[in-house]
Amino acid sequence: MSLQLLEHPAVSLAHGHGLDLPSQAARARAGWVAGRRGRPPLLLVALLWGRSCTNAVQMLGQYLDALFADYACTPEGWSETQAARQVLAALNLQLFRRRQAGEAVPELSAGLLLVQDGEAHFLQAGAIGLVRFFGEQAHGLVGRDNPLGSQAELAVIQHSLPLAPNQPLLMAPQPLLEVADLRALCKAGAGLQPGDLADLLGPLLGAPGAAALVLPGEPHWLPPSASGGHWPKLDGAVPGMQVDGWTLLEPCDYGPPGRLFRARAEGREALLWLAERDADEAFWQREWVLRRSPVATLPQVLSPRQGRQHAFQLFALPGAGAQSLARWREGQGPLDAETTFGLVVQLIEAVRSLQRRGMQGLWLNPRQILLDEHGRLLLLPEFAAILPGVARQAAPDQAVPLSPELRHGRALDGSADQFALAALVYWLLSGRWPEAARPEGGQASRYVPLAGQLADLPEGWDGVLAKALAPHPGARFEALSEFQSALERLLVQARRQRPAHRRGRSRRLAVALMLGLPLLLGLWLGLG
Repeated sequence: MSLQLLEHPAVSLAHGHGLDLPSQAARARAGWVAGRRGRPPLLLVALLWGRSCTNAVQMLGQYLDALFADYACTPEGWSETQAARQVLAALNLQLFRRRQAGEAVPELSAGLLLVQDGEAHFLQAGAIGLVRFFGEQAHGLVGRDNPLGSQAELAVIQHSLPLAPNQPLLMAPQPLLEVADLRALCKAGAGLQPGDLADLLGPLLGAPGAAALVLPGEPHWLPPSASGGHWPKLDGAVPGMQVDGWTLLEPCDYGPPGRLFRARAEGREALLWLAERDADEAFWQREWVLRRSPVATLPQVLSPRQGRQHAFQLFALPGAGAQSLARWREGQGPLDAETTFGLVVQLIEAVRSLQRRGMQGLWLNPRQILLDEHGRLLLLPEFAAILPGVARQAAPDQAVPLSPELRHGRALDGSADQFALAALVYWLLSGRWPEAARPEGGQASRYVPLAGQLADLPEGWDGVLAKALAPHPGARFEALSEFQSALERLLVQARRQRPAHRRGRSRRLAVALMLGLPLLLGLWLGLG
């Protein structure tokens, strides 16, 4: 049994764990974290219960490290409860992706308790319960057995609870609460003091599990201060350098030069992407958009296990043989329509996922679009003009492709991404960017058709690309799905026509032979 005590006039806490079973353990952790938008600091208490896993204690320690490190890096514009909920959602999505990949995933339940300014918020994901005590009465919030990672979307129940001095809260795995003897806690009543918490919690920890006992104090006492984080950019990174526990191994030949490295820490390898400037609200909003995107065409964000001191992001490694679309295109020569369409469908999946989470006006840089040896595409997005909760971002001066309205600061919507995708299709087919997508492009830019320059371009594709590349947003397709459907319909039609053209040529050749052979024979006989 292990038990820790935290005493403060505003709120006191005792937490610890009992017995560990061969494939089951529970752990609790607590700490003061900074409030948002001028609100006072809060006490964050996390309890994880893992089953059906090996090395359960080590695993829970790593997940708790990641939870607190991730919470510190949530956008300042979020409320405390929104930040806690998104941290749980990120953990849930990580487990779901592992389950989908066929890995053995633990049955993990989580409870987060946020105590701040006379109120508590309890986030319940799985079989973690909470008991409130009113004098000699106890009221339980029952945890249900729906472990994290069972589905892509987080199944969480949130409770808001007003607090009263000396009315404690007990958080523990639901099976422990069902067998625990809570009579001593009920009898303690209004006379309960912080020094009593260890004696009351100790008997509960003789069984498997973990528990946290929170005692609200006097509301006029201010909690201890907790400063917010500052994450400066890191310049001059080189292989061998240590960055917040990560060792830089080698620079990548894709992504922004000098800022993307393979890195290793604690037996894990990842892509470590250094920020171009100090981390701000836009930096964190962009990271959390990616964390909430479940599609395979966007990178999986990894959680560091220690707090970040610099502005960088961690991504899971791409597939074997991954190279940038720019390098891949150089070695391919002219692409056919089938290959081009297969790539753009994958890109559209990534772009639509970002758009659904409020990220629009992307720079689809071919250096930051990867293709592995199996043809799977991965978009590593950085610049976006529109991000949730922040002012519009200024476009990089020489970024290509960008729509005219994005480049020149005019009104912007999702059709800017349709424009960028169409420009990328044009570049894949021809090896050059359309005039409207370049820095010198504008409202007067004209579309140069590809028909006649490329063999086997599906009839009508020029019209589709010209519409999606229209300098005025209102002239483009209403949605990305319409743009994709128009390309696909014409491609399918071209596939059907190819055999018909071959049969037509064969019939014409046969007719020519039938008519020409007698003529040639007569001419030969006449000459003879």
